[in-house]
Amino acid sequence: MSISIAGLVGAAVGLYIGWLDWKILKGILQASETKNRQAGGDGGAVAKYKALLGALIFGVPVIGFPIVGYWAASALAG
Repeated sequence: MSISIAGLVGAAVGLYIGWLDWKILKGILQASETKNRQAGGDGGAVAKYKALLGALIFGVPVIGFPIVGYWAASALAG
């Protein structure tokens, strides 16, 4: 099995998009927790499952997007 140059480019683009998505989702969750705490709550479900949500939000975009990017680019390039 050979490694496709187009696939590597697609994986790099997927990694960048995944990194951006991770940063956006991380900010949204942090804002939700902060808003709940400022309203007098305990942080809600975000604070309760912070470790699990953090792992999912990091894993899916940062690992999944490059895999899909590699697969799509190598399929399109032939």
